[in-house]
Amino acid sequence: MGTAAPSVAIRALAETDLPKAERIFRLAFGTFLGAPEPETFWSDRDYVRGRWQAPHVAAFAAEVGGELVGSNFATRWGSVGFFGPLTIRPDLWDRGIGARLVEAVT
Repeated sequence: MGTAAPSVAIRALAETDLPKAERIFRLAFGTFLGAPEPETFWSDRDYVRGRWQAPHVAAFAAEVGGELVGSNFATRWGSVGFFGPLTIRPDLWDRGIGARLVEAVT
């Protein structure tokens, strides 16, 4: 396991964060799934902006040093809730940032 990320701040994901959050989403899933060009992975899909605009969804941002490095979405439908997609910039994996974003939705 890697070193803890310094000074992780969790806040609401803003509309101005969406382009960067979308890039992090593609890079994270593309890297995890071994895509040859992770930066363009799933560029034809809308998992970030669509979730951000959906009703009953809360969106969270993780920042390190004032820079967006990850996001998580929480959806509540009545008594059922789930989170995701949860994405962190790959160079910051295993530093506890994902855990902080999971804590934010509970």
